[in-house]
Amino acid sequence: MNKNIRTSPWLTLISSFGAVLLVFCIVLYPDQAFQASLQGLSIWWKLIFPALLPFLVLSEMMIAFGFVHGLGILLDPVMKRLFGIPGVGGWALALGWTAGYPAGAEATAKLRNQQALERHEAHRLLALSHVSNPVFIVVVVGVGFLHQPQTGILLGIFHWGSALLTGIILHIISPRPPRTFLTDDTTVQTLSSPNSHAPKRRWQQIIGAIEEAHRSDGRTFGKLLGDAVTSAVQRLMMIGGYMMIFSIIAKIFHFLLPFTIESYWVQGFFEIHLGSYAFSHIQTLSTLVQMALLSGVLAWSGICAHLQVRSMTQSTDMSHIFFIATRFLHAILAMIITFACWNPLQSLMGRVMPTLLPAWTSAEEPTSHWLTQFQGWFSWYVLPIWFIGILALLMLGSGMFSLFRRRHS
Repeated sequence: MNKNIRTSPWLTLISSFGAVLLVFCIVLYPDQAFQASLQGLSIWWKLIFPALLPFLVLSEMMIAFGFVHGLGILLDPVMKRLFGIPGVGGWALALGWTAGYPAGAEATAKLRNQQALERHEAHRLLALSHVSNPVFIVVVVGVGFLHQPQTGILLGIFHWGSALLTGIILHIISPRPPRTFLTDDTTVQTLSSPNSHAPKRRWQQIIGAIEEAHRSDGRTFGKLLGDAVTSAVQRLMMIGGYMMIFSIIAKIFHFLLPFTIESYWVQGFFEIHLGSYAFSHIQTLSTLVQMALLSGVLAWSGICAHLQVRSMTQSTDMSHIFFIATRFLHAILAMIITFACWNPLQSLMGRVMPTLLPAWTSAEEPTSHWLTQFQGWFSWYVLPIWFIGILALLMLGSGMFSLFRRRHS
């Protein structure tokens, strides 16, 4: 499956010319470039870094403790029926939905290189697993950008719901060529967890996958915690660098455009964090239109994330054009769902209205509604606990349901 990575001479020439043009524009417009870089750094340091660091540390520890492997086993039964993907894809889906992009692309590329997935199955799995992590949407966007955690929850529902709908649509419209190889139960369990002799019962498979993954990791808690913090800080530093570079690129691109366009469109096209921040602070649109556009930007994920996915999948035969097409589909579905469901869900959860204030200013929260009594339940340090608890309850419920079904079958 692996093939040599070949670079087109034209692509090399275009990349070199783009780098030279970027340097020339920075020298030509030093003040604008500095202000753009400073804006990216400010957003990253004040909002992205403190919000994502605890979650990234916890996600690394969940992977090491085998939680993601167990969740992958839990998702096995629904992968084939809903999305036309072998059960082995549950591991990549769980990793992508917990760690965020580009973790799903990396896991999908690994499965494709190991011949666990057909090409069309890998395309669908990549489209399904390329989503934002829950803490970014709920905490960074909801709390940091919009000052309303309830709004972040609604955006998360639209984001992940449209991702599931994208996977189902791709399963329906995609051709179904015969498989060129078979993935038996042993192969599935070997790839989704290190344990190749898992018991037959679902809850025993989940527990066995968790235990075997933790045993294979082999690190003590102190070593694991140190490695998790180091990995999280390195990833956040990489995100900060991307934000600063693409903030400059977006600013220069906006200057070079032959027509007038609002800057938030350019930022949303290039980088997800900058785009989300820009769309969260639009003053000229209605709340419904603003939230729909923000949902579309979150689903699109930005050229920066697309390039990361490209680097992950370049060793495979997966089509990057197809991936970009799925980003358009996900964005369109996210906007449609937001337009259709925003007002009903808003009425259900209460008057959820973003304050549209800068993130570093204090906003007075309304106290008249009963939902604000539980404001502390959605703070940044409580949300990861909620997330882990909900997934643990899902795993427990799946095991109990499987046990009940076997006893009464």
